[in-house]
Amino acid sequence: MILEIDVGNTRIKWRTLNNGAVADRGAVPKESLDQWLLSEGFNQGLSQVPEKIRLSCVANQAIVQRLVEQAKQWGCLLQEAKTNRIAAGVCCGYEEPEALGVDRWLAVVAAFNQFKQPCVVVDAGSALTVDLIDGAGQHLGGYIVPGLGMMREALFEGTSQVKVDTLAKASVSPGGSTKEAVTNGSLFMIKSMIESAVESLGSKADIVQLVITGGDGDYLIKVLNEKAYYLPDLVMDGLALVIPESELGEE
Repeated sequence: MILEIDVGNTRIKWRTLNNGAVADRGAVPKESLDQWLLSEGFNQGLSQVPEKIRLSCVANQAIVQRLVEQAKQWGCLLQEAKTNRIAAGVCCGYEEPEALGVDRWLAVVAAFNQFKQPCVVVDAGSALTVDLIDGAGQHLGGYIVPGLGMMREALFEGTSQVKVDTLAKASVSPGGSTKEAVTNGSLFMIKSMIESAVESLGSKADIVQLVITGGDGDYLIKVLNEKAYYLPDLVMDGLALVIPESELGEE
C-alpha cells in the first residue's frame, strides 16, 4: 500500500493506493496533523502500515519532519516531491525551477499527462494559481492571485461596511446584496482572468483544455465553461509521475 499526502496552506489531503487504485482518502486541517496521525479513523482508513509514502508539501518543514518521523516508526520509505527542470515530458517554465511551488508543478505535470494537449491549470486554494502548458509539454509560467476566501477577508478587514463571511450561490451576475456583490465580483474577476489565459494560449493552439483543482474548485467550476474538468486529486495524481515507482525502492 502507498500513502500519498498533499500538505497545502490550510489542509492536509491524503489517499491510499492498493495496486494503483484509490482505496481510501480524507482531509484534515493542517493544525490537526498529530491528531490525524494518531486518530482511530486514520488508522482504520490505512487498514495496514504503508510500504511507501509520497509527499507534496508547501507548508513549513516542521510538518515534513513530523511525517519523516512517522515514516520511521512505520518502517517505510518517505520521498518528498520537488520541482525539477523536466518531469514526465513536462519542462518547467521558471528560470529557477525550485522557485515554482511543488503543488503547482505536480498539477501541471498531471494535467498534461492526462490530456496530452495544451492546458490551463487552475488551483483554487488559499491562493489561486493559473498555469499554462503548450502542446509540447512546455510550461509557459502562470499567475498567482488571492483565492476567494482571501479576497473576502481583504474586503472584510479593509472596509467598515463590507462584512461578508460566507459565499453566496455561485454566479457572476450583478449582486442584489452585499454578500452577492462580493461573491459574484470575486468570481467574475477570477473567471475573466482564466478565460483570458485560455484565449491567450488558444491563439497558439487549436484546442485548450481547462483543468480545475483545489478546495474551491468545485465552487469555481460552476461559473466556467462546461468543458472544464474538475479534478480534486490533481496534485496527488502528479506524485506518481514526479516520483515514479523506480525511485521508491528500498534505501
